[in-house]
Amino acid sequence: MRDTYDIVFDHKDNKHFNQDLSNLIKRSSNNNFEKWLFKDKQLENFSPITIVNEKNEIIAALGILKFDVFISGEKCSAVQVGNFFIKEAFIEENLEEILIEAAIYKYSNLVDILISYCGVKDEEVLIKSGFERKQEYLFFLPWNNREKQESSKIIKLDLSLAHDFELVKEAILHSSKQSSILDTKGDSLVKFHNIQKHFEDDLWYIPSLQTVVCFRIKNGIFDFIGSFSSHNIDLEELLKIIVPNGIKRVDFGFMPDIKEGIHITKTDTFVKTGLDIHSCLYLKEVTTALKDKKFMFPLLSRQK
Repeated sequence: MRDTYDIVFDHKDNKHFNQDLSNLIKRSSNNNFEKWLFKDKQLENFSPITIVNEKNEIIAALGILKFDVFISGEKCSAVQVGNFFIKEAFIEENLEEILIEAAIYKYSNLVDILISYCGVKDEEVLIKSGFERKQEYLFFLPWNNREKQESSKIIKLDLSLAHDFELVKEAILHSSKQSSILDTKGDSLVKFHNIQKHFEDDLWYIPSLQTVVCFRIKNGIFDFIGSFSSHNIDLEELLKIIVPNGIKRVDFGFMPDIKEGIHITKTDTFVKTGLDIHSCLYLKEVTTALKDKKFMFPLLSRQK
């Protein structure tokens, strides 16, 4: 890297850098999480790493989100490595590697795990920097001929309505953990972004349980993406309320707290009812030990 370049780790209170970074992100082609953050000015937990030239201009950036991961009930600090943003004139300078190394330098002594979900273009730089691709697993439950519980009122939600919008946003923000096996907290903005991007037509509210649920149904498959409530909900009882007749199996978008009857299989994609979210999970573990475990991270917690 040229001596005239500087790495800036934290400029949340610097209006010039924030505007410069916002302009760089806006020029990116895809509808990414960072673009959504700056549009709505919801920058909590977001600590981008940037490269600045001698003109005090941001020429490259890497999105970094700080949050917590709970593994078997134990709280672990984490960062999620997001998208790269490089000015067109600097694309050939391998600034992605410098940004990743800067992230590792800063956070290896501060967090328990670094996480990234990536496409093909990011794989090489992550592997060079010591990240490892991890196999994820699909957790599903056969459902044929199960009896449906006594009906409870279920209300379809519409995010174009201010009341429903706030209801979902607050439910995600204040939700208790979905899973005691592996779950995430402090990333409610990522989850809400993914709800808006992929699942805004798949939201329902159960007044009796004060719970928001997100699911899709197709060809006998019930994709249970997530549930959000400020109090603990019995998952099997919840399923008896929301799963209709004619379902062959329930696929989970998180690791369910179900001990009996659960099936586990290797997978590279999730949400077979019409989205096909690819796994592409890369980890750099500092103190955690997920290497030999069968696990998946919640679908809604994925920044990419």
